[in-house]
Amino acid sequence: MIESILQIIIENSEKIEKSFKTCIENNELTLFSKDLKEVLDDAGKQGLISAISQVDDALFKSPKRKKEYGVKEKSKKQLLTEFGNIEYTIRYYQNKQTKEFTHLATEKLGIEKYCRIDTNVESKIIEFSNDVSYSKAGKKVVNNEALSKTTVMKKVRKRELKVETKEEKISKKILYIEADEDHVSTVGDKTSIPKLIYVHEGLRTIGKRNVLKNVHYVGCLGKNSEEVWLEVAHYISKKYNTSEIETVYLSGDGASWIKEGLNWIENSKFVLDKFHLMKYINKATTEHLEYRSKLWYNINIGDNISVENIFKELIEVTNDERRKETIRECATYIKNQWAGIEIYDTDSKNIIGCSAEGHISHVFADRMSSRPRTWSEDGIDKMSRLRSFTANNGNVYEELIKSKKENTRLQKYDKIIQRHIKINAPNEDTGLKIPVIEYGKTTGLRSALGCILYG
Repeated sequence: MIESILQIIIENSEKIEKSFKTCIENNELTLFSKDLKEVLDDAGKQGLISAISQVDDALFKSPKRKKEYGVKEKSKKQLLTEFGNIEYTIRYYQNKQTKEFTHLATEKLGIEKYCRIDTNVESKIIEFSNDVSYSKAGKKVVNNEALSKTTVMKKVRKRELKVETKEEKISKKILYIEADEDHVSTVGDKTSIPKLIYVHEGLRTIGKRNVLKNVHYVGCLGKNSEEVWLEVAHYISKKYNTSEIETVYLSGDGASWIKEGLNWIENSKFVLDKFHLMKYINKATTEHLEYRSKLWYNINIGDNISVENIFKELIEVTNDERRKETIRECATYIKNQWAGIEIYDTDSKNIIGCSAEGHISHVFADRMSSRPRTWSEDGIDKMSRLRSFTANNGNVYEELIKSKKENTRLQKYDKIIQRHIKINAPNEDTGLKIPVIEYGKTTGLRSALGCILYG
Protein backbone atom coordinates (compact mmCIF):
# COMPACT_ATOMS: atom_id res chain seq x y z
CA MET A 1 0.00 0.00 0.00
CA ILE A 2 2.76 2.46 0.92
CA GLU A 3 4.46 1.99 -2.42
CA SER A 4 1.29 2.88 -4.37
CA ILE A 5 0.98 6.11 -2.38
CA LEU A 6 4.62 7.02 -2.84
CA GLN A 7 4.50 6.13 -6.54
CA ILE A 8 1.89 8.85 -7.17
CA ILE A 9 3.98 11.42 -5.29
CA ILE A 10 7.15 10.39 -7.10
CA GLU A 11 5.52 10.49 -10.53
CA ASN A 12 4.50 14.07 -9.80
CA SER A 13 7.80 15.10 -8.23
CA GLU A 14 8.77 17.40 -11.12
CA LYS A 15 5.35 19.05 -11.02
CA ILE A 16 5.67 19.61 -7.25
CA GLU A 17 9.17 21.07 -7.50
CA LYS A 18 8.19 23.27 -10.45
CA SER A 19 5.17 24.52 -8.50
CA PHE A 20 7.38 25.31 -5.51
CA LYS A 21 9.73 27.28 -7.78
CA THR A 22 6.75 29.26 -9.13
CA CYS A 23 5.63 29.89 -5.55
CA ILE A 24 9.05 31.38 -4.69
CA GLU A 25 9.14 33.55 -7.83
CA ASN A 26 5.64 34.93 -7.20
CA ASN A 27 5.90 35.24 -3.41
CA GLU A 28 2.70 33.24 -3.06
CA LEU A 29 2.52 30.01 -1.03
CA THR A 30 -1.04 29.19 -2.12
CA LEU A 31 0.20 28.42 -5.65
CA PHE A 32 2.27 25.59 -4.21
CA SER A 33 -0.44 24.56 -1.75
CA LYS A 34 -3.02 24.07 -4.51
CA ASP A 35 -0.78 21.86 -6.68
CA LEU A 36 0.50 19.89 -3.69
CA LYS A 37 -3.07 19.15 -2.52
CA GLU A 38 -4.00 17.77 -5.96
CA VAL A 39 -1.07 15.35 -5.85
CA LEU A 40 -1.75 14.31 -2.24
CA ASP A 41 -5.45 13.78 -3.01
CA ASP A 42 -4.51 11.47 -5.89
CA ALA A 43 -2.10 9.63 -3.58
CA GLY A 44 -4.83 9.35 -0.94
CA LYS A 45 -7.28 7.89 -3.45
CA GLN A 46 -4.74 5.33 -4.59
CA GLY A 47 -3.91 4.45 -0.99
CA LEU A 48 -7.57 3.74 -0.17
CA ILE A 49 -8.06 1.67 -3.32
CA SER A 50 -4.90 -0.28 -2.47
CA ALA A 51 -6.09 -0.86 1.11
CA ILE A 52 -9.43 -2.28 -0.07
CA SER A 53 -7.69 -4.40 -2.69
CA GLN A 54 -5.22 -5.87 -0.20
CA VAL A 55 -7.96 -6.84 2.25
CA ASP A 56 -9.97 -8.33 -0.61
CA ASP A 57 -6.96 -10.35 -1.86
CA ALA A 58 -6.15 -11.59 1.65
CA LEU A 59 -9.70 -12.90 2.10
CA PHE A 60 -9.71 -14.42 -1.38
CA LYS A 61 -6.52 -16.43 -0.66
CA SER A 62 -7.61 -17.51 2.82
CA PRO A 63 -8.28 -21.29 3.18
CA LYS A 64 -10.56 -20.44 6.12
CA ARG A 65 -12.64 -18.18 3.88
CA LYS A 66 -12.87 -20.85 1.17
CA LYS A 67 -14.56 -23.22 3.60
CA GLU A 68 -17.19 -20.66 4.58
CA TYR A 69 -17.74 -18.41 1.54
CA GLY A 70 -17.76 -19.00 -2.20
CA VAL A 71 -16.84 -16.31 -4.76
CA LYS A 72 -19.75 -15.31 -7.01
CA GLU A 73 -18.35 -12.46 -9.08
CA LYS A 74 -16.37 -9.23 -9.08
CA SER A 75 -18.20 -5.93 -8.98
CA LYS A 76 -17.25 -2.28 -9.37
CA LYS A 77 -18.03 0.10 -6.52
CA GLN A 78 -17.71 3.81 -5.82
CA LEU A 79 -17.08 5.62 -2.54
CA LEU A 80 -16.90 9.35 -1.89
CA THR A 81 -13.97 10.05 0.43
CA GLU A 82 -12.22 13.15 1.73
CA PHE A 83 -9.74 12.78 -1.15
CA GLY A 84 -12.54 12.61 -3.73
CA ASN A 85 -14.53 9.86 -5.41
CA ILE A 86 -12.78 6.48 -5.74
CA GLU A 87 -13.68 3.50 -7.92
CA TYR A 88 -12.58 0.02 -6.97
CA THR A 89 -13.25 -3.59 -7.90
CA ILE A 90 -14.19 -6.06 -5.19
CA ARG A 91 -15.27 -9.69 -4.93
CA TYR A 92 -18.82 -10.65 -4.07
CA TYR A 93 -19.21 -13.72 -1.83
CA GLN A 94 -21.99 -16.07 -0.78
CA ASN A 95 -22.11 -17.87 2.55
CA LYS A 96 -22.25 -21.61 1.79
CA GLN A 97 -24.64 -22.33 4.67
CA THR A 98 -26.88 -19.25 5.02
CA LYS A 99 -26.76 -18.37 1.27
CA GLU A 100 -26.26 -14.72 2.32
CA PHE A 101 -24.44 -12.47 -0.18
CA THR A 102 -21.83 -9.95 0.98
CA HIS A 103 -18.73 -8.00 0.00
CA LEU A 104 -16.42 -9.34 2.70
CA ALA A 105 -13.66 -6.74 2.29
CA THR A 106 -15.88 -3.68 2.61
CA GLU A 107 -17.78 -5.28 5.48
CA LYS A 108 -14.46 -5.87 7.23
CA LEU A 109 -13.45 -2.24 6.62
CA GLY A 110 -16.68 -0.87 8.11
CA ILE A 111 -18.22 0.30 4.83
CA GLU A 112 -21.94 -0.25 5.33
CA LYS A 113 -24.03 -2.05 2.73
CA TYR A 114 -25.15 0.25 -0.12
CA CYS A 115 -22.94 3.01 1.32
CA ARG A 116 -21.57 5.46 -1.27
CA ILE A 117 -20.16 8.02 1.17
CA ASP A 118 -17.60 7.29 3.87
CA THR A 119 -18.12 8.23 7.53
CA ASN A 120 -15.64 11.09 7.51
CA VAL A 121 -17.39 12.78 4.58
CA GLU A 122 -20.81 12.07 6.10
CA SER A 123 -19.78 13.79 9.34
CA LYS A 124 -18.68 16.85 7.35
CA ILE A 125 -21.98 16.90 5.46
CA ILE A 126 -23.84 17.06 8.77
CA GLU A 127 -21.46 19.62 10.28
CA PHE A 128 -21.74 21.98 7.30
CA SER A 129 -25.54 21.54 7.19
CA ASN A 130 -25.67 22.78 10.77
CA ASP A 131 -24.61 26.24 9.52
CA VAL A 132 -25.51 26.56 5.83
CA SER A 133 -28.21 25.35 3.45
CA TYR A 134 -28.20 21.76 2.20
CA SER A 135 -27.28 23.01 -1.27
CA LYS A 136 -24.23 24.96 -0.03
CA ALA A 137 -23.17 22.12 2.26
CA GLY A 138 -23.17 19.72 -0.71
CA LYS A 139 -20.71 21.97 -2.56
CA LYS A 140 -18.36 22.48 0.39
CA VAL A 141 -17.78 18.92 1.59
CA VAL A 142 -15.25 17.60 -0.97
CA ASN A 143 -13.38 19.63 -3.58
CA ASN A 144 -14.70 19.16 -7.12
CA GLU A 145 -17.47 16.85 -5.89
CA ALA A 146 -20.88 18.51 -5.58
CA LEU A 147 -23.55 16.55 -3.71
CA SER A 148 -27.23 17.23 -4.35
CA LYS A 149 -29.22 18.93 -1.60
CA THR A 150 -31.44 15.84 -1.47
CA THR A 151 -28.43 13.65 -0.66
CA VAL A 152 -27.32 16.07 2.05
CA MET A 153 -30.84 16.28 3.49
CA LYS A 154 -31.13 12.48 3.70
CA LYS A 155 -27.82 12.23 5.58
CA VAL A 156 -28.93 14.86 8.11
CA ARG A 157 -32.34 13.27 8.68
CA LYS A 158 -30.96 9.75 8.89
CA ARG A 159 -28.97 10.33 12.08
CA GLU A 160 -30.11 10.83 15.68
CA LEU A 161 -27.19 12.43 17.51
CA LYS A 162 -26.99 12.71 21.29
CA VAL A 163 -24.27 13.83 23.66
CA GLU A 164 -23.83 11.17 26.31
CA THR A 165 -23.86 12.37 29.92
CA LYS A 166 -20.90 11.32 32.05
CA GLU A 167 -21.65 8.94 34.88
CA GLU A 168 -19.98 11.04 37.58
CA LYS A 169 -22.73 13.17 39.11
CA ILE A 170 -22.47 16.79 40.24
CA SER A 171 -23.89 18.18 43.50
CA LYS A 172 -25.81 21.46 43.14
CA LYS A 173 -28.41 23.10 45.36
CA ILE A 174 -29.86 25.31 42.62
CA LEU A 175 -30.40 24.67 38.92
CA TYR A 176 -31.93 26.83 36.21
CA ILE A 177 -34.06 25.82 33.24
CA GLU A 178 -35.09 28.22 30.50
CA ALA A 179 -37.50 27.42 27.67
CA ASP A 180 -38.82 29.13 24.57
CA GLU A 181 -39.94 28.36 21.02
CA ASP A 182 -39.20 29.45 17.48
CA HIS A 183 -41.67 29.97 14.61
CA VAL A 184 -40.53 28.36 11.37
CA SER A 185 -42.28 28.53 7.98
CA THR A 186 -43.42 25.17 6.60
CA VAL A 187 -44.95 23.95 3.35
CA GLY A 188 -48.34 25.49 2.56
CA ASP A 189 -47.74 28.84 4.31
CA LYS A 190 -48.02 27.19 7.69
CA THR A 191 -45.86 27.66 10.77
CA SER A 192 -44.33 25.01 13.01
CA ILE A 193 -43.05 25.71 16.50
CA PRO A 194 -39.90 23.83 17.58
CA LYS A 195 -39.21 23.86 21.32
CA LEU A 196 -35.91 24.69 22.99
CA ILE A 197 -35.16 23.90 26.63
CA TYR A 198 -31.79 24.34 28.29
CA VAL A 199 -30.49 23.51 31.74
CA HIS A 200 -27.64 25.38 33.41
CA GLU A 201 -26.03 26.15 36.76
CA GLY A 202 -26.20 29.94 36.73
CA LEU A 203 -23.82 32.59 35.45
CA ARG A 204 -20.06 32.83 35.25
CA THR A 205 -18.02 35.79 34.08
CA ILE A 206 -15.60 35.65 31.13
CA GLY A 207 -13.95 39.03 30.71
CA LYS A 208 -16.80 41.53 30.73
CA ARG A 209 -19.42 39.00 29.65
CA ASN A 210 -21.73 36.81 31.69
CA VAL A 211 -22.24 33.35 30.21
CA LEU A 212 -24.27 30.36 31.34
CA LYS A 213 -22.39 27.74 33.32
CA ASN A 214 -22.49 24.09 32.09
CA VAL A 215 -25.43 24.67 29.74
CA HIS A 216 -27.15 21.71 28.07
CA TYR A 217 -29.73 22.07 25.27
CA VAL A 218 -32.72 19.91 24.35
CA GLY A 219 -34.45 20.89 21.11
CA CYS A 220 -37.06 19.24 18.92
CA LEU A 221 -40.36 19.59 17.11
CA GLY A 222 -41.86 16.13 16.91
CA LYS A 223 -42.19 15.26 20.59
CA ASN A 224 -45.13 16.32 22.77
CA SER A 225 -44.56 18.35 25.95
CA GLU A 226 -44.45 15.32 28.25
CA GLU A 227 -41.79 13.56 26.14
CA VAL A 228 -39.60 16.67 25.98
CA TRP A 229 -39.73 17.23 29.73
CA LEU A 230 -39.06 13.56 30.35
CA GLU A 231 -35.86 13.93 28.31
CA VAL A 232 -34.88 16.99 30.39
CA ALA A 233 -35.65 15.18 33.65
CA HIS A 234 -33.58 12.20 32.49
CA TYR A 235 -30.61 14.48 31.74
CA ILE A 236 -30.83 16.07 35.21
CA SER A 237 -31.01 12.67 36.91
CA LYS A 238 -27.90 11.50 34.98
CA LYS A 239 -25.90 14.69 35.52
CA TYR A 240 -26.76 15.71 39.09
CA ASN A 241 -27.36 14.29 42.54
CA THR A 242 -31.08 15.01 42.52
CA SER A 243 -31.44 14.44 46.29
CA GLU A 244 -29.27 17.54 46.88
CA ILE A 245 -31.14 19.87 44.51
CA GLU A 246 -33.21 22.28 46.60
CA THR A 247 -34.72 24.45 43.86
CA VAL A 248 -34.96 24.43 40.07
CA TYR A 249 -36.02 27.79 38.61
CA LEU A 250 -37.98 27.29 35.39
CA SER A 251 -38.12 30.48 33.30
CA GLY A 252 -40.13 31.26 30.18
CA ASP A 253 -43.08 33.13 28.76
CA GLY A 254 -45.68 31.13 30.71
CA ALA A 255 -46.92 28.98 27.81
CA SER A 256 -48.74 25.85 28.96
CA TRP A 257 -46.09 23.51 27.49
CA ILE A 258 -43.41 25.33 29.51
CA LYS A 259 -45.35 25.16 32.75
CA GLU A 260 -45.83 21.44 32.07
CA GLY A 261 -42.23 21.14 33.22
CA LEU A 262 -43.34 21.84 36.79
CA ASN A 263 -45.01 18.40 36.75
CA TRP A 264 -41.80 16.64 35.68
CA ILE A 265 -38.97 18.51 37.39
CA GLU A 266 -38.85 18.03 41.15
CA ASN A 267 -38.59 21.12 43.38
CA SER A 268 -39.23 23.40 40.42
CA LYS A 269 -40.68 26.92 40.56
CA PHE A 270 -41.89 28.97 37.62
CA VAL A 271 -40.32 32.38 36.91
CA LEU A 272 -41.90 34.61 34.26
CA ASP A 273 -39.40 36.01 31.78
CA LYS A 274 -39.47 39.80 32.33
CA PHE A 275 -39.01 40.37 28.60
CA HIS A 276 -42.50 39.01 27.99
CA LEU A 277 -43.91 40.87 30.99
CA MET A 278 -42.51 44.12 29.55
CA LYS A 279 -43.93 43.26 26.11
CA TYR A 280 -47.45 42.88 27.51
CA ILE A 281 -47.27 46.04 29.64
CA ASN A 282 -46.00 48.07 26.66
CA LYS A 283 -48.70 46.59 24.44
CA ALA A 284 -51.47 47.54 26.92
CA THR A 285 -50.24 51.13 27.45
CA THR A 286 -49.33 52.10 23.88
CA GLU A 287 -51.93 54.92 23.79
CA HIS A 288 -51.76 55.83 27.49
CA LEU A 289 -48.13 55.90 28.53
CA GLU A 290 -48.94 57.46 31.90
CA TYR A 291 -50.27 54.07 33.07
CA ARG A 292 -47.02 52.25 32.27
CA SER A 293 -45.07 53.44 35.31
CA LYS A 294 -48.10 52.85 37.56
CA LEU A 295 -48.30 49.23 36.44
CA TRP A 296 -44.56 48.65 36.92
CA TYR A 297 -44.61 50.21 40.40
CA ASN A 298 -47.44 48.01 41.66
CA ILE A 299 -46.02 44.90 39.99
CA ASN A 300 -42.67 45.51 41.67
CA ILE A 301 -44.24 45.84 45.12
CA GLY A 302 -46.39 42.75 44.50
CA ASP A 303 -49.79 44.53 44.69
CA ASN A 304 -51.91 42.44 42.31
CA ILE A 305 -55.17 44.14 43.40
CA SER A 306 -53.88 47.54 42.37
CA VAL A 307 -52.62 46.09 39.09
CA GLU A 308 -56.15 44.78 38.32
CA ASN A 309 -57.68 48.17 39.17
CA ILE A 310 -55.22 50.00 36.92
CA PHE A 311 -56.15 47.74 34.00
CA LYS A 312 -59.87 48.42 34.66
CA GLU A 313 -59.21 52.16 34.65
CA LEU A 314 -57.15 51.81 31.47
CA ILE A 315 -60.04 50.04 29.74
CA GLU A 316 -62.46 52.80 30.84
CA VAL A 317 -60.36 55.60 29.31
CA THR A 318 -59.95 53.69 26.04
CA ASN A 319 -62.59 54.29 23.34
CA ASP A 320 -61.63 51.80 20.62
CA GLU A 321 -63.17 48.34 21.20
CA ARG A 322 -60.24 46.51 19.63
CA ARG A 323 -57.82 48.32 21.93
CA LYS A 324 -60.01 47.43 24.90
CA GLU A 325 -59.86 43.76 23.93
CA THR A 326 -56.07 43.95 23.64
CA ILE A 327 -55.84 45.49 27.13
CA ARG A 328 -58.11 42.76 28.55
CA GLU A 329 -55.83 40.10 27.01
CA CYS A 330 -52.77 41.73 28.60
CA ALA A 331 -54.51 41.96 31.97
CA THR A 332 -55.51 38.27 31.80
CA TYR A 333 -51.97 37.25 30.87
CA ILE A 334 -50.42 39.09 33.83
CA LYS A 335 -53.08 37.74 36.21
CA ASN A 336 -52.43 34.14 35.07
CA GLN A 337 -48.66 34.59 35.44
CA TRP A 338 -48.77 36.31 38.82
CA ALA A 339 -46.99 33.49 40.69
CA GLY A 340 -44.15 33.75 38.19
CA ILE A 341 -43.97 37.51 38.80
CA GLU A 342 -44.27 37.41 42.59
CA ILE A 343 -41.31 35.03 42.90
CA TYR A 344 -38.96 37.90 41.92
CA ASP A 345 -39.64 39.34 45.38
CA THR A 346 -39.53 36.14 47.44
CA ASP A 347 -36.49 34.57 45.69
CA SER A 348 -34.72 37.68 44.42
CA LYS A 349 -31.26 36.61 45.66
CA ASN A 350 -31.28 33.45 43.49
CA ILE A 351 -33.10 34.56 40.31
CA ILE A 352 -30.71 35.61 37.55
CA GLY A 353 -33.09 36.51 34.72
CA CYS A 354 -33.91 34.71 31.50
CA SER A 355 -32.01 34.83 28.18
CA ALA A 356 -34.26 32.50 26.21
CA GLU A 357 -34.89 34.95 23.36
CA GLY A 358 -31.15 35.22 22.68
CA HIS A 359 -30.69 31.46 22.81
CA ILE A 360 -33.58 30.88 20.40
CA SER A 361 -31.91 33.30 18.00
CA HIS A 362 -28.48 31.66 18.35
CA VAL A 363 -29.49 27.98 18.41
CA PHE A 364 -32.58 27.91 16.14
CA ALA A 365 -33.33 31.14 14.28
CA ASP A 366 -29.87 31.64 12.78
CA ARG A 367 -30.41 28.48 10.72
CA MET A 368 -34.16 28.01 10.44
CA SER A 369 -36.22 31.20 10.68
CA SER A 370 -34.03 34.31 10.32
CA ARG A 371 -33.99 33.94 6.52
CA PRO A 372 -36.93 33.21 4.19
CA ARG A 373 -36.93 29.41 3.93
CA THR A 374 -39.60 26.74 3.84
CA TRP A 375 -39.09 23.55 5.83
CA SER A 376 -40.87 20.24 6.24
CA GLU A 377 -41.81 19.26 9.79
CA ASP A 378 -39.35 16.37 9.73
CA GLY A 379 -36.63 18.76 8.56
CA ILE A 380 -37.39 21.19 11.41
CA ASP A 381 -37.28 18.39 13.96
CA LYS A 382 -33.97 16.95 12.73
CA MET A 383 -32.34 20.39 12.40
CA SER A 384 -33.56 21.38 15.90
CA ARG A 385 -31.89 18.28 17.30
CA LEU A 386 -28.70 18.82 15.26
CA ARG A 387 -28.40 22.46 16.35
CA SER A 388 -28.91 21.40 19.98
CA PHE A 389 -26.33 18.64 19.58
CA THR A 390 -23.67 21.00 18.22
CA ALA A 391 -24.54 23.65 20.84
CA ASN A 392 -23.76 20.93 23.41
CA ASN A 393 -20.28 20.60 21.80
CA GLY A 394 -21.15 17.20 20.35
CA ASN A 395 -18.66 15.62 17.94
CA VAL A 396 -20.50 14.39 14.83
CA TYR A 397 -17.75 12.06 13.60
CA GLU A 398 -17.35 10.35 16.99
CA GLU A 399 -21.11 9.85 17.30
CA LEU A 400 -21.36 8.35 13.80
CA ILE A 401 -18.60 5.88 14.62
CA LYS A 402 -20.30 4.94 17.91
CA SER A 403 -23.67 4.55 16.21
CA LYS A 404 -22.36 1.90 13.82
CA LYS A 405 -23.42 -1.58 14.78
CA GLU A 406 -20.51 -3.56 16.14
CA ASN A 407 -19.59 -6.25 13.65
CA THR A 408 -17.34 -8.95 15.05
CA ARG A 409 -18.13 -11.86 12.77
CA LEU A 410 -15.08 -11.26 10.54
CA GLN A 411 -12.58 -10.81 13.37
CA LYS A 412 -11.40 -14.38 12.78
CA TYR A 413 -9.76 -13.10 9.57
CA ASP A 414 -7.74 -10.33 11.28
CA LYS A 415 -4.46 -12.24 11.53
CA ILE A 416 -4.82 -13.56 7.98
CA ILE A 417 -5.26 -10.02 6.62
CA GLN A 418 -2.40 -8.63 8.74
CA ARG A 419 -0.08 -11.42 7.58
CA HIS A 420 -0.97 -10.79 3.96
CA ILE A 421 -0.30 -7.04 4.26
CA LYS A 422 2.99 -7.70 6.08
CA ILE A 423 4.11 -10.14 3.39
CA ASN A 424 3.41 -7.56 0.69
CA ALA A 425 4.91 -4.63 2.60
CA PRO A 426 8.17 -3.14 1.25
CA ASN A 427 11.28 -4.24 3.18
CA GLU A 428 14.80 -5.44 2.59
CA ASP A 429 13.74 -9.02 1.89
CA THR A 430 11.07 -8.34 -0.76
CA GLY A 431 13.50 -6.64 -3.11
CA LEU A 432 10.83 -4.07 -3.93
CA LYS A 433 12.20 -1.30 -6.17
CA ILE A 434 10.30 1.67 -7.51
CA PRO A 435 11.79 2.67 -10.90
CA VAL A 436 11.23 6.39 -10.48
CA ILE A 437 13.30 6.34 -7.29
CA GLU A 438 15.91 3.95 -8.69
CA TYR A 439 16.50 5.54 -12.07
CA GLY A 440 14.66 8.86 -12.10
CA LYS A 441 16.13 12.35 -12.14
CA THR A 442 18.02 13.12 -8.94
CA THR A 443 16.05 15.68 -6.89
CA GLY A 444 15.75 16.51 -3.22
CA LEU A 445 12.24 15.00 -3.17
CA ARG A 446 13.42 11.76 -4.83
CA SER A 447 16.25 11.37 -2.31
CA ALA A 448 13.93 11.98 0.64
CA LEU A 449 11.36 9.45 -0.57
CA GLY A 450 14.10 6.93 -1.23
CA CYS A 451 15.21 7.25 2.39
CA ILE A 452 11.64 6.76 3.60
CA LEU A 453 11.06 3.67 1.47
CA TYR A 454 14.44 1.95 1.60
CA GLY A 455 16.04 3.48 4.70
